[in-house]
Amino acid sequence: MKTEDSAPPAAAVAPDLPIPIRERQRQQTRDVILRVALAEIANLGLSGVRIGHIARKSGVTRPTVYAHFPTREDFLRELQARTENSALLALQKRLEPDAGTALLHTLADALFDILADTNRNLRRESFALMLREPRPERWMGNDLFVYLSQRIREAQAQGELAGHTSSDELTRIVMTALFGFIVIEGNDPQTRRQDAHRMLDLLIGSQEE
Repeated sequence: MKTEDSAPPAAAVAPDLPIPIRERQRQQTRDVILRVALAEIANLGLSGVRIGHIARKSGVTRPTVYAHFPTREDFLRELQARTENSALLALQKRLEPDAGTALLHTLADALFDILADTNRNLRRESFALMLREPRPERWMGNDLFVYLSQRIREAQAQGELAGHTSSDELTRIVMTALFGFIVIEGNDPQTRRQDAHRMLDLLIGSQEE
C-alpha cells in the first residue's frame, strides 16, 4: 500500500445519498494530516515527529491535528486500519465465489503485496506498535476478520475444511501466523511468502484430516 494514495474507508451512509460537504472537508483534512504525518514518521521515526511541524506542513492548527489524531500512535493505528481495508478489498476482488481453501493463500498474497508497497520504516513502526499494544479485541472484530471468518465458515459447510475448529478461531490462528511471517524480516520477502504458503498448506491439511 502506498500511503500517499490511501483512500479512506467508505463512509457509513446510504449509497444513494451524497456525503455532506462538511464531512467531506473533514475527511480531506484528515487525509492531508495523515499523509504528512506518515511521511514524517517514515523519515524520523515515531519518536521524532513533532505535532507542530505536522500542523504547519498540513496547513492546519495543532488543535486540529489533535482533534483528528489525539496521540502520535493514532497515525499508525489509522495506517493499520486502512491497510486492513485495502487487504479486504484486494481479497474480495481476487477471490472466486467458490474459492474454498484457496482463500487463505489469496489472503497471504494480498497482505504481502500490500505491505511490499509500504515504506519499510512505516512497516517497522507499525509492527512495533502492534507488538506493544496487541489489542486483539479490535482486529478480531474488524471487517477483514469478519469476512474471512464468514468465508471459512462457508468452506467448512462445503466440507472443504473440517469443522472441528470454529471459523472465528481458525481465522484468529491464520491471521496471527501470517502476522509472524510478515513481521520477521530476516529472510527476503519471497522466501517469507513461500514459507507462509507452506504453513497454510500444513494448516489446511490438518483441517482436512
